[in-house]
Amino acid sequence: MSYQIKVSPEVRKEIKDLPGHVRVQARQLISALGENPRPSRAKELRGKLNIYRIWLAGRWRIAYEIDDKLKLIRILRVRRKEQIDCESLRSSE
Repeated sequence: MSYQIKVSPEVRKEIKDLPGHVRVQARQLISALGENPRPSRAKELRGKLNIYRIWLAGRWRIAYEIDDKLKLIRILRVRRKEQIDCESLRSSE
């Protein structure tokens, strides 16, 4: 059961601006989410239904939303932990 992954132009820029080794890891993790949207290292954010975060290279996070009905994953942010405002996270759709 494969999920489609949607990455906005804003998030694509965030990924492009990551340091090289982090960018490679981000792309691999995002791709893997299509097959397993809830890996053991992903955590659902408190009070944010279907929005998860996964650590990336120790200091960065990928925040994403899972829509099980549509089999869709929306990548919301790829930033350093301190740059993600979890309270404002929600899909732009």
